Amino acid sequence: MLGIHRKAGTTTLLSSVEELSTNPPSVVILTGHAVSQRELSELERTTRTICRVLPQGASLTFTGLCPPNFTSTTLREMIEKHSGHTVGRDVQLSYMPLFWGGETLQKFKEKPKLIAGTESSPPSIAQEIFLSIFPSISTSTKLSATEAAGLFGPIYRDVLRALEFELASLCETDDVDYSEALNLCRQSGTDNLGIPRNFVARDAIASNIVIGSMGARGSIGIVRAARRINEAGEQKVIALLKNALSLCGKRFRHTRIAILGFSGLESPREPKPTAPPIIRTLERRGAILSVYPGRDNRWFEAGVLGDGVRIENTPLRAASKTSCALVALDRSDFGEISPQKLASEMSRPGAICDLSRVLEASNVERAGLFYTSIGRGSSGT
Repeated sequence: MLGIHRKAGTTTLLSSVEELSTNPPSVVILTGHAVSQRELSELERTTRTICRVLPQGASLTFTGLCPPNFTSTTLREMIEKHSGHTVGRDVQLSYMPLFWGGETLQKFKEKPKLIAGTESSPPSIAQEIFLSIFPSISTSTKLSATEAAGLFGPIYRDVLRALEFELASLCETDDVDYSEALNLCRQSGTDNLGIPRNFVARDAIASNIVIGSMGARGSIGIVRAARRINEAGEQKVIALLKNALSLCGKRFRHTRIAILGFSGLESPREPKPTAPPIIRTLERRGAILSVYPGRDNRWFEAGVLGDGVRIENTPLRAASKTSCALVALDRSDFGEISPQKLASEMSRPGAICDLSRVLEASNVERAGLFYTSIGRGSSGT
C-alpha cells in the first residue's frame, strides 16, 4: 500500500524522522506496539524527535497495542517533556488500538474501530482523520479502558488457540480424529473451537505485553501457559512432517518438501519481511524446499526466502516431484485443487501435512497419498 501511495504522489517517504523539522506536522500518528524495551526505546526516540518540532494545536495519536495507562502516563510525559506543550491545552493526545491480525485489508478496514482521548480533550481531530480510512469508529474518553480493550481480543484468541492445541493432543493420544470430534461438538452448540492452525501468531503481541507489564504484580497464569503451548507450535509442525516422511520411508535430508502457504507460520513481530522460522529449520535439516506463498504473500518473492528455496506461482508447481506437501493455505486460496491433482504431481510414496484442513483425509488417501494433520488419531473411530 505504501508503494501505491508513493507512486500516486499522496505519500512521501522520509529517510528519517529528523526530516520533519523542515515541515512540522500538525497531525502525527505514531505506530507500533509497546512490547519490549527495545521497542519502547525506539518509540521514545521517535517521540522526542517529533516533539521538538510539534506546533501548538497539533494532534498526536498513538496506534497499536500497549499496557493500560501507557498513553496517559508514559507517552504523555514524553510529549510534555520534549515539546514544552501541555497535553489537553496545547496539543491533543489520543489513542487507537489498531491491530492487524492477518485478515484481508478489506476486512481490517470494515471492522469497527475505537479511539479515545482525554476528559479535557476528546479525539475530534483524530476521529476525523481516521474516518477517511475506516467507516466505523466509536469514541471514548477512557484512555486506559481503551488500551485494555485493545488487548482483550488478541489475548482471547491466543488462549483459545492453546486450548485447541491441548484438545487436539488429547485426540491424538486416544486415537480420535479432532476434526470429527469438533464437528460433533458444533452440532451440540459449542462453536467457538476450531482447528489449531496458527502457531507463532500475531496475537502473541498482546499476550507478551500483558506478561511483561504484570511482572511480579500478578500471575496471569492462563496467558503464560497459553504462550508456552503456542510457542511450541513449530516443534509440533516439525514432528508432523517427520512422521509424514517416515510413512514414506524418508528423512528430512535431501528430501523434496513443498510448503503451500504461510498462514500461521510467519513470525509475529518482524519489522520487515523475513523467512518464516520453519523455512530456516527445514533448510538446516537438509530438506530441498519449494514454496507457494499464497496470493496475499507475493512479497516473499523478493529474495526473502533465500537462494536455496524455489518459489512457484501455483500450488501444483510447488508440489511437483516432492515427497511431502505442508498445506497452510486458506480454503479460498487453495481453490479447486484436488487430492488427485496433487498426487499426479508428487513423487510416490507421498504425504500431505494438512495444517489448514482444506482437504478431506479419505480423498487424499484414495488418491494414494498419506494424510497427516494435527489432532488426527489413527483409528478414526
